[in-house]
Amino acid sequence: MALPDSAPPTCDAEAQPSVPHARPAMNLALVPSVERALAARQAYFEQGRTPAELLDDAIFRSWARCSAAARSELDRVEFEPVGRAMLRNLLDRNHALLHAARGPLDHLAQAVAGAGYAVLLADPRGHALSVGGAIESRPPSMRMAFREGVDLTEDSIGTSAMSCALNERRAVRVFGPEHFFSAIRGFHCAAAPVIAPDGQLAGVVDITRESPVPDPGALALVSQCAQAIERGLLRALPACVTLALRWQAAPEAGEPALLLAFGGDGEIIGLTDAARRFIGSEALRGTVRFEDLFDSRFGDCIAAMQRSPQAIALRLRSGVRLFAASADVPLARNARLLAPLAHLPATLPATRSAPEFGDPAIAAQLEAAHRALSKGLPLLVLGETGTGKEVVAQTLHARSSHGGGTLVALNCAAIPESLIEGELFGHVEGAYTGARRGGLPGKIEQADGGTLFLDEIGDMPLHLQARLLRVLETREVSRLGSTASRKVDFQLVCATHQDIALAIREGRFRADLYYRINGFALKLAPLRNRSRLGALIDSVLAGIGDGTRVLTPEARAMLLAHTWPGNTRELKHALSFADAMAEPDDALSPSHFPTHLPEATSARYPEMPAGKGLLVSLQEDAITHALQESRGNVRLAAQMLGISRATLYRRLKDRAAPPLSSARPPAD
Repeated sequence: MALPDSAPPTCDAEAQPSVPHARPAMNLALVPSVERALAARQAYFEQGRTPAELLDDAIFRSWARCSAAARSELDRVEFEPVGRAMLRNLLDRNHALLHAARGPLDHLAQAVAGAGYAVLLADPRGHALSVGGAIESRPPSMRMAFREGVDLTEDSIGTSAMSCALNERRAVRVFGPEHFFSAIRGFHCAAAPVIAPDGQLAGVVDITRESPVPDPGALALVSQCAQAIERGLLRALPACVTLALRWQAAPEAGEPALLLAFGGDGEIIGLTDAARRFIGSEALRGTVRFEDLFDSRFGDCIAAMQRSPQAIALRLRSGVRLFAASADVPLARNARLLAPLAHLPATLPATRSAPEFGDPAIAAQLEAAHRALSKGLPLLVLGETGTGKEVVAQTLHARSSHGGGTLVALNCAAIPESLIEGELFGHVEGAYTGARRGGLPGKIEQADGGTLFLDEIGDMPLHLQARLLRVLETREVSRLGSTASRKVDFQLVCATHQDIALAIREGRFRADLYYRINGFALKLAPLRNRSRLGALIDSVLAGIGDGTRVLTPEARAMLLAHTWPGNTRELKHALSFADAMAEPDDALSPSHFPTHLPEATSARYPEMPAGKGLLVSLQEDAITHALQESRGNVRLAAQMLGISRATLYRRLKDRAAPPLSSARPPAD
């Protein structure tokens, strides 16, 4: 069938742009059939009409764009993949999407493979990222199309469910005559977009089979898969807590929830597309906090969830009542909802929220480290003692492809030199005096299929460094006293507080081993240099005792001013000490903390204004420091201090007020 000389004016691509921030509903009155599709083609291409009662408007708009590009329905369709280098970059850029989609895509493939469907995940530009399902048994044209890196955009293959879903930001089904090009009219496809937690288009899920007739159920399947991927993307955020909102307290099985992820200060850091549409995208421009949406305080909500094994009631500012539960863990275990990861088991589920480190820069480094680890690169974590290097190892292990295995840790500085070799490599029976009967596998063997964490590797003896280097190069390990070796597969994370460059110059560390373990270096700043120390203090405090302790403003100012030479370990000890010293219902004040804290902080402020006590001086200096760090932004400064904006304004006003002796007497 020949195309008209110009596209029908009633469906001009520029006159009817796709909607960028919503998923418009398709006309549910349309009953898909081959007869309707053929009638629509005749009306559109021969008569210049766009009969809305015959087809989804998304297909008419796609036809218009293809016609406007001077394409013919008889044009050839080429399924060309990008080059290898570009494919690697493509997969790297979409690592988070691929990680979140792995499980949902597998479940979808199992559901539809028996019906002959192949499953596809594409990026926002329409390039294939992952394929699965019944692809091997499909015809050559489908096998050519369903390959990683193939360009499946509308420019390349014309009207398809995937291209329509990308342009319309909603689920679309296209079959047989609804395709623009004749070459692909023998297929039926359904696709749904995946919306990222920030509202941007993350990708699209598509299922396709060789069939010219429609399948009404296909649209629901890809939609559910896309929503599952959206939930996975949201749970991967470094959130303090992710809330699941529902309209009833006891949800029915399979009922979808509205998911919102909150940071430590109650700010929204992401939400599912269903939650965004429920709340309204206009209300989510800029920084939005819990209190902007709900008629209650963030801290009160968390406290109520910790106390109750059931979902709690929340009221929106509009007056609508919903029920909230934690989407991270069952509510019965919510008592440690905000605890730092140091208090959690070593093998956390991959969907668990990331710990609070008190610095967004560390969270950004963790994302980069996760990508490096996924590519097989070893990680080297650098930082002072107590900065949380083992917490980093636990976090990365839990999120990695080896997260189902074991995280095996060895502190190279804590074991005598005479024993560390056997601990690391294991031994056979009789290898040395005192060797265990039957032998013993070493840490390397135990880490097979998981992650090996070598803490304080800078203190490893030189003769063991050479042997470790060989294991890392060959991925084979031999126990002490044995000539046999076995293959091992593990991820490597090392950590040290040492200056490795200096150790190499002094001959204490092998340069070749350093290059082998330093695939990606992650440096943890000491607590005194972290930009959101207040959030870290709150996170650690929430994991102490029953999680209900609060700080007085004076205690918070003191903690923010302290240099923390012992870093997180010292912070945890100080808060635990204060919790033990205080009465059960008391807020923690400076008098509850170890005596060295005021002494350490007072050394930083030797000159104290006359008439002011130490705590008042510390409080004022903390406010000044927060304002300097936030460049005068009162909201950010209040977040750093852990107080409300109103409280900070009041204290700034009090500080600026003149003394009573110099104030002008009131007029009569």
